[in-house]
Amino acid sequence: MSISEYKTSIKKLIDATNNEALLKHWKKQLEWDLEHEKEIKLTDEEWNMVKEGIAGYEAGDTLTLEEFINKKG
Repeated sequence: MSISEYKTSIKKLIDATNNEALLKHWKKQLEWDLEHEKEIKLTDEEWNMVKEGIAGYEAGDTLTLEEFINKKG
């Protein structure tokens, strides 16, 4: 996927929700990521974990917050 495709994909996600709390969280996370993008160095193993997480998300392998909380308890 190209950078342009990633940007389009992110914009679609943002446009798809009216959940204010989620949008605020995304904004805060993106701002932090942008501010620290040059500071973070990931190992190959960490990058693989990120890629696996993205692949799982794209395949619909996600939990709701309620499911996550119930798993932790």
